[in-house]
Amino acid sequence: MKKTIILMVVIMMETLLAGEKIDNIYLEKLQNGTTVIIKERPDTEAVSVQVWFGIGSVYEGENEKGISHFLEHMLFNGTKYTAPGEIEAQIEKKGGYINAATSFDFTYYYINIAAPFWEEALTYLYYMTTAPLLSDEMVEKEKPIVLEELNRHLDNPKSYLWDTYYSLAYKVSNYKHPVIGYRHTIENFTGEMVRNYFYKHYVPSVMTVVIAGNIKTPEVIKKIKQTFGTVQREKYTPPPIPLEPPQKEIRKKQLKKKQVTRAYVAIGWQAPPAKSKEAFTANVLEEILTGGRTSIMYQEIREKGLAQAIYGGYMAHKGTSQFLFYFVTEPEKIEKVKNKLFEIIKTYREKGVPQQLVEKAKKRLINREIFSREEVDNDAESAGYASAVINDIKYDIEYTKNIKKVTKSQIDEFIKKYLKDSNYTQVELIPKN
Repeated sequence: MKKTIILMVVIMMETLLAGEKIDNIYLEKLQNGTTVIIKERPDTEAVSVQVWFGIGSVYEGENEKGISHFLEHMLFNGTKYTAPGEIEAQIEKKGGYINAATSFDFTYYYINIAAPFWEEALTYLYYMTTAPLLSDEMVEKEKPIVLEELNRHLDNPKSYLWDTYYSLAYKVSNYKHPVIGYRHTIENFTGEMVRNYFYKHYVPSVMTVVIAGNIKTPEVIKKIKQTFGTVQREKYTPPPIPLEPPQKEIRKKQLKKKQVTRAYVAIGWQAPPAKSKEAFTANVLEEILTGGRTSIMYQEIREKGLAQAIYGGYMAHKGTSQFLFYFVTEPEKIEKVKNKLFEIIKTYREKGVPQQLVEKAKKRLINREIFSREEVDNDAESAGYASAVINDIKYDIEYTKNIKKVTKSQIDEFIKKYLKDSNYTQVELIPKN
């Protein structure tokens, strides 16, 4: 009899859920537009609570460059319910970790903590992301802090390299501007500007609340509806990001800095948006070319002493993406490394990639993805990214299945279509004598 009652209670609770369950993911769109994703993980004692917004620096206006990143700072400066620093202190007392990240295409805030504290973590993120103070006083107080961060960014040779690369590779969309913004825009931020930007863009229609860990879905969805579900704001639909015109020329720039002792070089090509089916092909090609010590570029360039390091792959964006390589070498070896890089690409473009390499890369990529998702924060992050950037949770659910589907012919076609000798962007940073 007791078992029957328990079973009836479970069934009643499940019928109260208005969303749908796909595999181990519970998905619901609340009445105010908030997307909710819940992943029950009884195999762990941890939980990751994340709030994603499909909003990043790519949507900023001319006088707003850097405001998304600035808001990341501001949301830690107190809420209508908590004093500045109070939330961080409470999370740390419980052994948890709180942080945030701002990118071109998205912004998200997260707390990783022991499962018994999931409700407090959810409440704190609700306070931060829906009811921050954003006072004039705090805006003025935060400006010098963000400007100092900008100074460090500008002094960092690698940041200088990447800012230059993106400004050269992009001519139409806002990817050409650094996420951190510019001194003149940050200095001119006002409390009114910050509040207007927040209340226009950080709204339920672009919000995804994700929680993964040892929790129960009915309890979590009830709490989310009592908090995030009560937020009423005007709907915001992000405008389409314009695709870059096809690049038909080589764009090159050389930079010099006294503080560098080696050469840092970035070479890349335009690539399809993250939503494209070709994105999965790009992921596999990345694994073949730069995926660790067994990759082609590592074996042929790093192991043979041409460069101290070589990285790269598919830099996915909502708009035009990049497929690039980044290597560190001696200034006199730049052309040798570049020639070897292009030689490998040309060989694959003309003869195709060996089937064996494709299959091994797919297995490594899938195994790494499975292993990565053992951690609840990575598991939640993959779902949040799929919702906020791709606008399709199936991207997360079917990721490994789509990687398995990638064929050798698709890899070969991708190389022929995108990685040509006549349409790349190159930026090199060398020592200044």
